[in-house]
Amino acid sequence: MADPARLAALQALLKVEENAGYSNLVLDKELKSRALDSRSRALASTIFYGVLERRLTLDYYIAPCLRDPKRPLDPAAQEALRCGAYQIFYLDRIPDSAAVNETVECLKAIGKGKLAGFANGVLRGLLRKKGMLAPPQGDSPRAWAVRYSVPEPLIRLWMAAYGRSVTEKILEAFQERPELYIRANTLKTDPESLQAELKEQGVESTLLPEPYGAMVLESSGSPTSLAAFREGRFHVQDLSAQQVCALVDPQPGETVCDCCAAPGGKSFTLAQHMGGTGSVYALDLYKGRVGLISQGAQRLGLENITAQVHDALQGFDGFPTFDRVLCDVPCSGFGVIRRKPEIRYKSLDSIKELPALQLAILEKAAAAVKPGGRLVYSTCTLNPAENEGVTQKFLAAHPEFSSGPSDMHTLLPFSGGSDGFFAAVFQRK
Repeated sequence: MADPARLAALQALLKVEENAGYSNLVLDKELKSRALDSRSRALASTIFYGVLERRLTLDYYIAPCLRDPKRPLDPAAQEALRCGAYQIFYLDRIPDSAAVNETVECLKAIGKGKLAGFANGVLRGLLRKKGMLAPPQGDSPRAWAVRYSVPEPLIRLWMAAYGRSVTEKILEAFQERPELYIRANTLKTDPESLQAELKEQGVESTLLPEPYGAMVLESSGSPTSLAAFREGRFHVQDLSAQQVCALVDPQPGETVCDCCAAPGGKSFTLAQHMGGTGSVYALDLYKGRVGLISQGAQRLGLENITAQVHDALQGFDGFPTFDRVLCDVPCSGFGVIRRKPEIRYKSLDSIKELPALQLAILEKAAAAVKPGGRLVYSTCTLNPAENEGVTQKFLAAHPEFSSGPSDMHTLLPFSGGSDGFFAAVFQRK
């Protein structure tokens, strides 16, 4: 009988691959559908994220054990082999025999029993070669692709944009576990009081000097289970997102728009910056996501947020003109690979149309900014075509906006603990 933790990991990996779903949402749904204890949930999560993060490295190890490495594998067999190989190479506490046997049982459990013998043979061959296998050495893009499990075209893109040394630092940073950042709800508490409250509950935290209200949680488990979260004294938000809100710098009493707002974290922070006064329009294309923004605003006690379904590409007729607009556009996400490891495997061809979409949204948002107002464009990606490329085209076509070199901000994942992020600040004349 298959181990339920390993089975959950395999099923979730197959769903990510089949449906191109976000890893965290897919795994959460899979775990909720199974009655697993905390230890089994932890093992399932470790295997699931480990395989996503190490896919290219694992395939490199598996290839010499295949009769024909160039022949496409059945998707279930491929994911199962990756699960088994990950346990063999990276989970020292799991006996090699258990990694092999449990992988075989998982294939049987999902109706792929005909592949069980094949998987058993490949993994046993992997055990025999284990001591002789190692990632390729050197600092070529090909060697880095295997060692860091990042596709070679993406590595070459970064090398062209940021240089070899910075690219290696980016790759190393994406190997690390991300910090868990929160923002104290300054309408209900202050960072020092929140830190003391969390400590009483056995949760350690670190206050950051800036932006004000930013904190790092340590060994907290699920932050949503904490009373301080349920009662609205903080929300979870990465440091880079908090820094972008600081660039928007909304003032009390102003009218502000977050035009691509879901899941709402930036809208919440903007509303807090404004002391709960003025108006924040939190807009998004999808009704379900807007509902989540409304729920979050209610939990945090943010009465100055209006969450509304709206397509930014349709313009902003019917809305007031805004003092400040945050235009955090849909992007390739290459800056948040630590948090969503599957993003690294996107093909560059699949994102070629994004800059045109991003520019279109930015131009519609710009038209809604009042004279003297501020417009901030941001992405969570490290791709010049979506970042500087879009902003340069925008400035060339819109002389009514100004922006200087100091208004362009690229946040790298190894500097200051943030994700990879880009933000540009424009001022309307």
